[in-house]
Amino acid sequence: MSEDRPLDLRGRDRNEAIEIVQRALVDAGYEASDRVDVLGGAFVAAAVRRYWAEGLSAAEAHDRLCAEDPELARAIEALAPLLLDRAEARDQREAAVAAVELLLAGSAPERDQLRLPLNPDAP
Repeated sequence: MSEDRPLDLRGRDRNEAIEIVQRALVDAGYEASDRVDVLGGAFVAAAVRRYWAEGLSAAEAHDRLCAEDPELARAIEALAPLLLDRAEARDQREAAVAAVELLLAGSAPERDQLRLPLNPDAP
């Protein structure tokens, strides 16, 4: 594993900082859709972190954000469900691939433990 190196953005203007962050994600091997997820998640976290750090519940943090910056709150409200849906779809894709690999492996005991449809809420 390589040593973690923080991005040094000191003295950079916003456009330079954006370019550096994007380049870092590309250099790290993230695909375009994963870069969107990482940056979207960072955006949401940056917007609400100070409220959660104050020990507020998610609902209280959201209410404070709405009161202090309604425009940012609306952006978070629009983006957060999209990011969650993408993460859930990714998890379902990974589970489906794992299930197919298990079926192709042909191991009867493991195959018998497979439950379809792939629903995490299923008993």
